[in-house]
Amino acid sequence: TYTCETCGETRTEVLSALGHTDEVVTGKDATCTETGLTDGKKCSVCGKITVAQQTIAKLTKTSLKKAKLTVKAQTYNGKAKTPTVTVKDSAGKTLKKNVDYKVTYASGRKNVGTYKVTIKMMGKYSGTKTLTFKINPAATKVSKLSAAKKSLKVTISKKSSQVTGYQIQYSTSKTFKSKYTKTKTVSSYKTTKVTLKSLKAKKTYYVRVRTYKTVGGKKYYSGWSTVKYKKTK
Repeated sequence: TYTCETCGETRTEVLSALGHTDEVVTGKDATCTETGLTDGKKCSVCGKITVAQQTIAKLTKTSLKKAKLTVKAQTYNGKAKTPTVTVKDSAGKTLKKNVDYKVTYASGRKNVGTYKVTIKMMGKYSGTKTLTFKINPAATKVSKLSAAKKSLKVTISKKSSQVTGYQIQYSTSKTFKSKYTKTKTVSSYKTTKVTLKSLKAKKTYYVRVRTYKTVGGKKYYSGWSTVKYKKTK
């Protein structure tokens, strides 16, 4: 007698001549409407299953509710911005760009403003979604802060590219959370020397600055600068 090493069946024939070997049972991919199956194995002669097939869950028809821009805000530097897009299915699995979806960016994407990113699903997924990201102006700093009688003189490091003007924030609190926290808007980027008046005498004030750019009636702001402080006279 002869015993098949694959399935364990015993016969009187020479098993190798009968072709007793593992045979792959091809599975199928899951779709949005049907479950799939993994590959399995069975004996090529007697048909005994040696590796069982496993069910693959249905695919999510669209995973666009999980789509997100990994970097929403960008900073102007004169170069085109192409933020990375991450798309996940309903189970949290990260999908593959140009396999499960493709991304189209709006033209330009160099100057301060808001730009569109369109995600179109493909392959086993469907749906389209448009997201946006912002390009904000480059930051600046307080280059000099000097004290005068009940006032402070602020010198701003000039920024001219993609900047409309500046905002100066000053406070008696280093965290800018006191009741006495004010913001002064400077309407032109050319104005870099500003005097903060009507302050309290011999009082320490904390000062920071940021740039802004007006595009289509909307203001885009840079981050705040590092803080400088000075006591008034």
